[in-house]
Amino acid sequence: MGKRKKGMRDQVEDLAGHLPDKKELLDLRGEVMDRLPDKAEILALRDQLIDRLPDDVSDRLPVETKKKKRFAGVRKVAMVGLLAAAVGGVVAFLKAKADDAQVPPYTPPPAPSPSEPPQPMA
Repeated sequence: MGKRKKGMRDQVEDLAGHLPDKKELLDLRGEVMDRLPDKAEILALRDQLIDRLPDDVSDRLPVETKKKKRFAGVRKVAMVGLLAAAVGGVVAFLKAKADDAQVPPYTPPPAPSPSEPPQPMA
């Protein structure tokens, strides 16, 4: 078991020695990005390819499509929920305000007179 782990470690160290460092990776990335065509060139290539296609095929291709709005249904439901919550809050506030106006203030019950001794509980 120990030899197997050591062999695996040796393989990993060998592979790690062949990997490029960060500077080399950044240089490679820059070279690849320079080789890629610009957006205008890509659109021109696309238009050329569409022009080469037969008419019946190119007519079926959507060249410009309008992007669908994501979560449009969820937004509508959320707006209806917020509107319902706001209306419910206003109704609850007005109801509480109306109930406060109709309720008389609290008056404590009359205290027993001091001449009567307290009755023992049975």
